[in-house]
Amino acid sequence: MCVGYVATVTMMPSYRSYDKIYGKWYTNAWMGNVDIPNDKKNQKMPPFVIKPISANKIEAKLNLKKNGRCEEIKLILQTTNEPGKMVTWGKQIVGLLNMKVKDNMIIYMEGKMNGKNIIMMQLLGRNSDVNPEAFEIFEEFVRSKGQDVTKIIKPEVEADCIPGRS
Repeated sequence: MCVGYVATVTMMPSYRSYDKIYGKWYTNAWMGNVDIPNDKKNQKMPPFVIKPISANKIEAKLNLKKNGRCEEIKLILQTTNEPGKMVTWGKQIVGLLNMKVKDNMIIYMEGKMNGKNIIMMQLLGRNSDVNPEAFEIFEEFVRSKGQDVTKIIKPEVEADCIPGRS
């Protein structure tokens, strides 16, 4: 157990610091209470790219194989007046948590989806190898949100595909 994880996970200090999150990221671990079919929970995940699209919006994009075809999936995040917090789909709050472990961060989302309270969190890394210290901090973060760490999934990495192709 990582003692003092609160000291090692902090909200990103301001929008000006968001330039540190731009670029390619890998989902090293994730968990949530969203309804995902069991056969999809352990699906391989490709890396995704975060980039600025305007002064107050960023985009997270990945190319995911669905039904035998490669599809581009984009998520637009709008900044708020609260440092480290963004909004997507008009309602879901997304927290970007900076970690003291270099090249790692946590993305945390909670809100309502189809009338259900949802919570989802991801441990992201600049490479596909899971940093043990970052993972330990992620486990403590999951616990702090009242979630079961045994439900954390460490997805395998899938090679990036080209949208529109099989």
